[in-house]
Amino acid sequence: MDNSNLGASERPGKIDFDIHGVVSIRLIDPSPSDLGAACKLLGSPSKLLLTSPDITVRFVDNLPVRGIRFLGTGQDAFTDDGFFLLQEGTRRVQARIPFEGIGGPCEIVCKSGLGSVPLLIPIISLTAGNRGRIPLHASAVVHHDVGIVMAGWAHCGKTAALLGFASMGAEYVGEEWVLLSSNGKKMHGLVRPLEISRWHVASLPHVRDAVNLRNRCAFHGIGLLDGLQKMVSSERIRTSFAFRSLQRASGALEERLRPAVAPSAIFQDRIRSAGAQVNKIFLFVNHEDHRIEVEPINPFEMARRLASLVQHELMPLLRHYAAYRFAFPNQRNEFIENTAEYSFEILARALNGKENYIVRLPYPHMFSELYQKIQPLCKPTTAAAAERGGVEPRRLKEARTEQLSTCAATSTEGGLPECK
Repeated sequence: MDNSNLGASERPGKIDFDIHGVVSIRLIDPSPSDLGAACKLLGSPSKLLLTSPDITVRFVDNLPVRGIRFLGTGQDAFTDDGFFLLQEGTRRVQARIPFEGIGGPCEIVCKSGLGSVPLLIPIISLTAGNRGRIPLHASAVVHHDVGIVMAGWAHCGKTAALLGFASMGAEYVGEEWVLLSSNGKKMHGLVRPLEISRWHVASLPHVRDAVNLRNRCAFHGIGLLDGLQKMVSSERIRTSFAFRSLQRASGALEERLRPAVAPSAIFQDRIRSAGAQVNKIFLFVNHEDHRIEVEPINPFEMARRLASLVQHELMPLLRHYAAYRFAFPNQRNEFIENTAEYSFEILARALNGKENYIVRLPYPHMFSELYQKIQPLCKPTTAAAAERGGVEPRRLKEARTEQLSTCAATSTEGGLPECK
């Protein structure tokens, strides 16, 4: 797998990750399983020595805590000098989270062998945000020299579109987590394994070739089971406990069977590990209609929606931060508390003057139908503008600039402005 975007350096007990020079992470004393989980999340470690990491994760075999107090039966607990996350359903301490330092240099102390570091991606996202980069829940490609961002809620069709673009010769930039620069000119992603679903294998032949026979057979079996379930017309049977349990078990099994495939297995050497320019932004929204609809969207409405999407992705961290404020009422992290307004301001600037579109589509969708709809819009900006009859009038540009200034001024006074 090509992981040259994550520059790693190794010293005894220390392994570093560099995410495009924006955020650096150091793991101290990770076990092989800890390191494997980090590489699956972040890509390959850096070959360059990092002098001072932004985020340090110190792994320990045990995390003994004295004088701990629990907040109900959830995952939150604290002592006089620290805030801790517990294993769900138990009172076993998993990690110490430094909420007071998030956004700047901070250290997480984590129990080894958990499989993943709690809240690591939201903490990385906030650190990147403090450096003027906005983390988007999006897929990104370069198609015919045009940088395309496809953002949206989970399970809205972004990955299928990314994989579909691979069949059209597009270059890979990122999946699930894409950093957008504050001026909107540059985007970076993580070159990490792609999770392939049964629908991807069934609808995209080039993806099927990248998945091993065992997984293809398992997906085929689940497909047959799913088909049998759909043939059941009796409402009495469909609402029975046994039938619903079978549906849940089938769905859970499919999730567990999803293979992780390196981007290079699908995109070959067409990987933009150093990032790419940004030209078009598409926001995917699912609807019940079988048709695919695409229409332009005002950049300020797009900024509001994407800022809300950023907040949604931070919700796991924000819930625990509320518990932290309860435990330490005299301590606060102003950057965390102002991240909604800050995200909107950056996005409003970054998206102004860009081509922004909303895509309403069924889930799942056939990529050939999606491509037919958006391909005319995936052309260089100058060509697209010429087809529309020339560039924007100066008065419209001036009006947008004035509106942006008003929005930015309003948002710094508190709350998200209503920019229409």
